[in-house]
Amino acid sequence: MAKQHLQWMRARRTVLSVLAVLCPAGAVAALSWAPYLPRLAFERYPQATWPAPGSFAVVPGGDAQAEDLAADTRGTVLDPQGRSLFEQKDGKAFLIFQRGKLRLEHYGEGAGPRSRFNSYSMVKSLVGALVLKAHAEGRIASLSDPIGAYLPKLGDAGFRSVPILSFLTMTSGVAFEPGDAKPAAMPAKDMEATRLNPFGPMVRLHMLGLAAVGDRLRADPARRGRYSYQNVNTAALAALLAAVYAMPLDRLLSEKIWAPAGAGTARWRRYGPGAAVSPYCCLYATARDWLRVGVFLMSNGTGGRAFLPEPLWRRFLGRDLSRAQILDGHYGLHIYHNVLDRAGERIQGPFAYMFGSRGQVVYLVPDKHLVVVRFGGQIQLLHSTLYAAWRSISAAPAKVADPSR
Repeated sequence: MAKQHLQWMRARRTVLSVLAVLCPAGAVAALSWAPYLPRLAFERYPQATWPAPGSFAVVPGGDAQAEDLAADTRGTVLDPQGRSLFEQKDGKAFLIFQRGKLRLEHYGEGAGPRSRFNSYSMVKSLVGALVLKAHAEGRIASLSDPIGAYLPKLGDAGFRSVPILSFLTMTSGVAFEPGDAKPAAMPAKDMEATRLNPFGPMVRLHMLGLAAVGDRLRADPARRGRYSYQNVNTAALAALLAAVYAMPLDRLLSEKIWAPAGAGTARWRRYGPGAAVSPYCCLYATARDWLRVGVFLMSNGTGGRAFLPEPLWRRFLGRDLSRAQILDGHYGLHIYHNVLDRAGERIQGPFAYMFGSRGQVVYLVPDKHLVVVRFGGQIQLLHSTLYAAWRSISAAPAKVADPSR
């Protein structure tokens, strides 16, 4: 069981224990400060598959859903190493799309094309893409603008002075979740890197939304410019998008990305009935729909209509990053970047990827016209998974030198 799952289970037990032993007056006081405690005990750590407990918004899909993905899977099977990785790490779905065709579709026990999986933090990358779309459409004049220019009441003056770009790159210096800043290599944490406190700021944000923690948002000058992966950065960007478009984030995602990509109807967790969605987590959709969205972003739109101007699209996918910048992992505009360089493998070069708790991944490899989607219960080796995908659709297996990466 994942470390974060254990932490949330402990948090749930803590909630139940605290409410059980408190005197009536104490219980009333606890619920007055944290009215979400019963709901937290009910929802628990976000469930991996749909249906899930909680409140959800519907994200409408597109008409293209009626026409399924063009497939050419004849004779294509997941290669032995890929199958071993998939089975060892509780794989649920593994899809490979290359040059306009679905080349492989593989599911674990109990899963299939209609299964809806939790995106966890993968949805952060879609929020990042929407911020770039808002800039492209002139709703955000410059990514260098301070976020306070659009959200004049959020946080303290120091927080409002932080450029939008710093929230996109997780270098805002926001002092919210405990812990030191860490290098942006392989994704180092899931929803929360620290011990979960049911009365702490992250759980309060997760249960009540940004408004419930807005008065404690500040930026630490000593941390500005240092990478520190914190969900509140994405929450601030979501508030920015809602402000500049004057529409809910779930509707914005549907109009700008989800429906144009041809993805089907999805469900996105909300902070409560009628409340906003939690932008850093918990969009439930099929693996095929994530494949469609991956193709849409990698191809910069569909039907000859660009999603972003080319310079912004290149920036989002890290097309102009140097090898040195991505060699040990790099966090860009709410999306990760890395490079394939294992000797003996037939696929080499840079790739971008969206990443979520327990190893949910959408790989984007524009140079190979390749999108790979993986869902499962535990994190798989990042590079080995992509190498196995390429070997699976190649005519002959490659000699593998070092499977440690």
